[in-house]
Amino acid sequence: MEALNVLLTHLRDEDVDVSSGEVKEGEGWASSTVRISRPAEPVLEQYVQVSVGGEILDIFLEEARPALGEDATRGKDLMLITILSGVTDPMFNDRLMAYALTEWHGIPWDETSGFRS
Repeated sequence: MEALNVLLTHLRDEDVDVSSGEVKEGEGWASSTVRISRPAEPVLEQYVQVSVGGEILDIFLEEARPALGEDATRGKDLMLITILSGVTDPMFNDRLMAYALTEWHGIPWDETSGFRS
């Protein structure tokens, strides 16, 4: 919950056109929708979830090790999931990725490209 709230605060502080919806929480995860509402543009919504530990994260890290090596995956325990569907906002997605890379030392992955070294 704390990691998601810090991320949402950062995104709202960086862009006045960004707001977030209700935060939902479960065992080891928290999620929210993010709304991007720019003047004269369609309103966009995007799902964001932060998970700490768990079986799914372990599976992704196992898949990443052959491509990235043990050092790159050691100590990782947080996963950011974002669902992009339809029209998206490239500036928002760049900010989201930059935050995950710099603040959480993230490992980018997507269903099409997989892990990149």
